[in-house]
Amino acid sequence: MGFYKIAGCIVEYEPIYPLLKNQMEAYRIDKQKSDIKLSITSKFCYTKQQENSHLTLEQCEYIFAGSEFYRKLINFGGFMLHASAVVIDYKAYLFSASSGTGKSTHTKLWQECFGDKAEIINDDKPAIRIEDGKCYVYGTPFSGKTNENLNLKVPLQAICMLERGVNNSITLIDSKKSISLILQQTILPKQQTMVDDLFEMLEVVLKKVPIYQMKCNISKEAALMAYNKMKGDE
Repeated sequence: MGFYKIAGCIVEYEPIYPLLKNQMEAYRIDKQKSDIKLSITSKFCYTKQQENSHLTLEQCEYIFAGSEFYRKLINFGGFMLHASAVVIDYKAYLFSASSGTGKSTHTKLWQECFGDKAEIINDDKPAIRIEDGKCYVYGTPFSGKTNENLNLKVPLQAICMLERGVNNSITLIDSKKSISLILQQTILPKQQTMVDDLFEMLEVVLKKVPIYQMKCNISKEAALMAYNKMKGDE
């Protein structure tokens, strides 16, 4: 059995197929008492592949192992946000939106603007954890269709809900609108106690972290505008 440290939690699991095995390798640690045990089996993957014929067996493992991890992470003060997470100067900026909106395209623009100073720690499903009342972003091996993830923990600076637009604009949004948009981009647990835990975490995030909504085109000007608005006071 393999042991991994993901988002600060000790995860016990032995990947079945090469895709997830390769993704998780950077998170491997020596054997320790586990916080989270993943239960995905080859039989489970086969069943899911039959139900989702467009997916391969290894894609089924990758997707459903990630979903199980993020559901269980709620018990450890963390949750997933469907976003691309870029880090500059030890601050994490999350750009969240539905698939196909252009999250990854936008964070790539940050890399074009800032070069090696900008690192993407997870291109699709970063983890957010509340620790001692502060919000942190973790890279995880579950990074969507790309392998862009880094095993890092970084303070969360801001979240931006992204929309396509002809012109570039960014505005700070209130808690009511923020929570509605965030809930569309995370995993909602079935158990009421875990739902309550998730809402408690979101309440902390909304108090500690500014949430923006941005309409933008595919230009470096959009990335610079976002950075200048979201970076906060120096």
